[in-house]
Amino acid sequence: MTANSCNIINIDGSSNSDAKASALMTGNEAVASGANKAGVYIAVGYPGTPSSEILPFLAKFKSAIVNWSINEKTALEIAIGASIGFKRSIFTTKHVGLNVASDPLMTLAITGVRGGLVVVTADDPGMHSSQNEQDNRLYAKFAKIAMLEPSDSQECFSFTAAAFDISEKFDTPVILRTTTRISHSRSIVSIQDITQTEGNFNLSPSNSDYISKNKSYIKDIEKFVMVPIYAKKRHKSAIERLKYLADFSNNSGINKIEYGSLDFGIITSGISYQYAKEIIPSASFLKLSFSYPIPDILVREFVKNVRNVVIIEELEPFIQNEISSLGINLKGKEYFPRDGELNLDLVEQGLSGAGFFKNKNTNTRRFNFNMFDDPENIQESLPPRLPALCSGCPHTSVFYALKKLKVPVMGDIGCYTLGALPPLNAMDSCISMGLAFGAAQGLSLSKSSTKKTVGIMGDSTFFHSGITSLIDAKYNSACFTAVILDNATTAMTGGQDHPGTGRNLSLDQSFSNKIDIKKIIEGIGIDEIYTIDPYDYNETYKTLKKALQSDKLNVVITNRPCVLYPKKLNYGKKFEIIKGCLGCDLCLQIGCPSILTSYTLNISGNSNKKLPFIDESCIGCSICKDICVFNFIDEIK
Repeated sequence: MTANSCNIINIDGSSNSDAKASALMTGNEAVASGANKAGVYIAVGYPGTPSSEILPFLAKFKSAIVNWSINEKTALEIAIGASIGFKRSIFTTKHVGLNVASDPLMTLAITGVRGGLVVVTADDPGMHSSQNEQDNRLYAKFAKIAMLEPSDSQECFSFTAAAFDISEKFDTPVILRTTTRISHSRSIVSIQDITQTEGNFNLSPSNSDYISKNKSYIKDIEKFVMVPIYAKKRHKSAIERLKYLADFSNNSGINKIEYGSLDFGIITSGISYQYAKEIIPSASFLKLSFSYPIPDILVREFVKNVRNVVIIEELEPFIQNEISSLGINLKGKEYFPRDGELNLDLVEQGLSGAGFFKNKNTNTRRFNFNMFDDPENIQESLPPRLPALCSGCPHTSVFYALKKLKVPVMGDIGCYTLGALPPLNAMDSCISMGLAFGAAQGLSLSKSSTKKTVGIMGDSTFFHSGITSLIDAKYNSACFTAVILDNATTAMTGGQDHPGTGRNLSLDQSFSNKIDIKKIIEGIGIDEIYTIDPYDYNETYKTLKKALQSDKLNVVITNRPCVLYPKKLNYGKKFEIIKGCLGCDLCLQIGCPSILTSYTLNISGNSNKKLPFIDESCIGCSICKDICVFNFIDEIK
């Protein structure tokens, strides 16, 4: 691309020229820009990697109402209400978040929409930051709704904009499915290049009286009140709608056949298309961007004209199964793994296994790795390093105390999940958001432990789905200790705000709407509540011990902010290990990244012992000083 070929746009989408404005964007930024281009009115979601950057970027345009919601279910419900009011809305989530929102989604699929409604699900093949790697393409088929899969940032932009039109034209929510690599990779986006959907296809009769999104509210009980008598009719309409969506899939031009060599054909979508295109650009491709419903006519045409066709897709054999339902049996998962994310090497290996490189005329891969060190050998030569809580993390002392108290701890989703890893080893479960208090109640009822159970979760998780389980615990007279780690942010996903901070993306940055966690707990009727400063380890230990000795349901709340968000903290103090330390390793047991081991010391003729030291990353939290019972840690004067 030459300097004259594009005009780089500003962060708010403005440009100094009417020429083709372009920008280097991540997929998430492009989704936000596409929603802005389409005139979205309200954007809601719950932060979750790899989708977290969409809403903050969209908020910068200042053209829509953009808010974080308490959880994914609530977010989608807000988007639905806006759609009923003829406004375009978008809901963003990571893949597991769609599980939380699936209840309203499944019924929205049969009611249909008014204003266009786009559901962005960012899947995480490889589980870079997730507890599973489910394939949310299955939701499209499950709900009988349309799905788009972009393969780069340009398509993230144009498909998002197009999705609102598709939603309104076919009276359906539309899933826009991305993955980690699409969400976070950067490529050039032309903001003038919008995918056109004006092909030779028919609109669903259920939306033949297409209504402008600018209309005033009108009542339509048969469309939006899903009691059985109306729901049965709407379900029939949703099934009928699939025929028109399939017609669109075949004829809109979003799905494309790219003919190359007729000896080798690949059917693929998303990031898998980019990998395959780089490895064997001379092959023929059926690129599925509108991947549900499957374009049956295009599939039959492609298979008829191209020999040796293989399907490349991450995770589940979704495309493979859909094509099999057409009576066409192609191979895919026989050559490519069903778990983890794909990469160039795995795609090349799979294509080789499928016999794609036996023809000498086929162009194969970009470069030879022989000129580099073997990546696997490099990885094996590196010392193992587990992820750890940050230096000065206020959660550290809580987990260390729980480890010393030797109690069962039902954990939850957040950066504090790292408290389960060595050397803390102080969490016994991590399955889903909001599980901790419910699981603690269940484990307590099982009577399999002689010690009182702890349920532990962060402040954002408490608002997300912890409140209801704590209400249930009070209602059913449960007996466990609930620990809420209040660090005043949603730290794991990048420091987003939540009801406990009082701030939001579209609101004045004040604390006027802050929700008090302690008052919520008091409102539930729990009267034994402790508030602690986790930087005071001795008091933390005593309070937790006292709470665990009680035969009542009680709550312990910590009150130290995250050391990274909204800004990196430094308390102006540094600590050091003073002369006399014999290397008992007690300070190393808290897992603080600022405490390292250095030179060795020969102790009374015994073998050499590595001694710890505190490096410059220390922020001055003083937890290690409290833990060193021999007083060999002191503040640097």
